Amino acid sequence: MKLDVNNGTFLEELKRRGRIRSYGPGEEIFAEGQEAINLPVILEGKVKMVRYPELGKEIIIGIFSAGQIFAVPPVFDGGPYPATAVAMESSRLLLVTRDEFLKFTKEHHEFSLAVINWMCGMLREKTSVIKNLATASPEHRVANVLLRLAKDEDDNDRPTKISLRRQDIAEMAGLTTETTIRASRKLADKELIRIVRGKIYIDNVEALKRFLK
Repeated sequence: MKLDVNNGTFLEELKRRGRIRSYGPGEEIFAEGQEAINLPVILEGKVKMVRYPELGKEIIIGIFSAGQIFAVPPVFDGGPYPATAVAMESSRLLLVTRDEFLKFTKEHHEFSLAVINWMCGMLREKTSVIKNLATASPEHRVANVLLRLAKDEDDNDRPTKISLRRQDIAEMAGLTTETTIRASRKLADKELIRIVRGKIYIDNVEALKRFLK
């Protein structure tokens, strides 16, 4: 689910209200439980939000790329960040304080509606993720993650190439990397995906959706 600020004049106006900071690969942007004082806007790079349910285990909550904002709900309501944000590669972020973000939403109704629609979509997506983790087989978990990732890829790129590593997909699905590899191979055997040199391609998104029904 995307909330892209590249459309219209949103990004340029937000730049005038915030400050830019660079992060290296693996660098923490904020930690779970910290006060949500800044709204992050990704100018360059890629960021993941993760939770650590136990020592050595990581679950990816979401992955965000250039042009997107994230961690909107806690900044909006003043609560703590619900997960930890980590740069997946060299990234530049625009940090807008909570006060400036709230002022911006009051001054720009179109932006406010976009934020509300985004949060509604995120709620539906998170409900689907919880159901998927609780009841689905490994193949269904992986297929669900691949569909979510396919939505974020360039619509003009067919077949859809999933750029994430198998380890990242595993962390999003709540599985081990080994289980994810086996599940991916089973999906490939069903001709729902293709695996070429370790990369996953989806030729028919609708077929993958039918598999999940």
